Amino acid sequence: MPGMRHAAMLEVNEFLVLDLVRDRGETTRPEIARELGLSASSVSRIVGRLIHGGLIVESAGSTEVPGRPRARIVFNHQAGCVIGVDLGGTKCQAALADLSGSILHEIRRPTHGDDEPYPTLIRAIEDLQAEARRLGLPVLSVAVGVPAILDSTSGMAVSGPNVQWQQFAIVPKLAADVHVPVIVENDVNLAALAHAWRGDGRRVGDFVTISIGTGIGAAVVANGRLVKGRRNGAGEIGYLTLSAERLRFPLARGVGDFEERASGPGIAQRALELLASTDGASLLRGSDVTPASVFEAAQAGDALATRVIDETLDDVALALIAVCSLLDPEIIILDGSVGRSLRPYLDLLAGRISTRLWATPRLTISSLGSDSTVIGAIAAALQSVRRNAAPSSMFGVFDMGGRTEVTQGSESAAAAAAIG
Repeated sequence: MPGMRHAAMLEVNEFLVLDLVRDRGETTRPEIARELGLSASSVSRIVGRLIHGGLIVESAGSTEVPGRPRARIVFNHQAGCVIGVDLGGTKCQAALADLSGSILHEIRRPTHGDDEPYPTLIRAIEDLQAEARRLGLPVLSVAVGVPAILDSTSGMAVSGPNVQWQQFAIVPKLAADVHVPVIVENDVNLAALAHAWRGDGRRVGDFVTISIGTGIGAAVVANGRLVKGRRNGAGEIGYLTLSAERLRFPLARGVGDFEERASGPGIAQRALELLASTDGASLLRGSDVTPASVFEAAQAGDALATRVIDETLDDVALALIAVCSLLDPEIIILDGSVGRSLRPYLDLLAGRISTRLWATPRLTISSLGSDSTVIGAIAAALQSVRRNAAPSSMFGVFDMGGRTEVTQGSESAAAAAAIG
């Protein structure tokens, strides 16, 4: 089928040209031909199609040497926009971004405010769609990160206790309520995508992102691919059991042993238990005990708070040893509100695990702060657009196979193809 092969090669070359233009910021037709080894006529045809599609813009250039000025080609960031949402256990963060991934507008609000989590999610998307209309930009894709396991066949969110979702029809609901292509993915998986794109996992083939906050989860990247598992449940390390004694206790609040003890609510609960069972002075007495206040008191030298954090470090170290023994990652990225609060204790954590492993990975705190999931959602939404218009090689090594996606007018879930 020579004609089909020619069409496929033409499509690949369009992708390469668009990636080059986007990466360079500004270029010319001769530079494209020289860099990609294409003929001038091929570049001319491809550039013409991309201009017609609104993805690039060509304007008259200038030159400092004799001869006709070369026209300058730039990526058209204003050709459209995408929406990325991080629906967390306590906050909903959503962002509108142009097609380069630059954030144009952002919204933060409580997940459990006046509404339940799903109405909060829909309201955030609608508000950003209104902002896009004000800017005169079409919304081309939406991606949502949720703290739950997603069934890629039914579109159901399962095992999402922090948003009270168990068999919640997230994908069918979004298909009915949002009239553009939508991707739904586990929030920590999107955080890992963000780290592969713009964070601590760039050019790293084997890394693990562990998010410790209201809940606990992990995303595993092995040989440059996201490990999903048979039921999309890979990385659910909140279910790790940390001692034989704990096997005799049922799961509390529907969450696993590690999450019960080391998550934000678990840390606050442990501090409250110690306050009730001891009489010693503590900065936490008579105050609102939160995970943040426990970390602050520990940094101030409070003995009770220090004990809680020390126990938390033990729990986290046990989880890290299990992760490293199974996966041998190059880097472990600690994320989430509690994970990021462990920055002062990285050396203590490394010391706890180094004598238990034959090789110790580098431990680091997320350089993306609290934005990792929303950045990953933007990346996934951009990839959805580029699969249809101009897929980017930026994510060529990062397989999101198994994620749940809906398209306009669809009421059922479909497993998406790999990125790239």
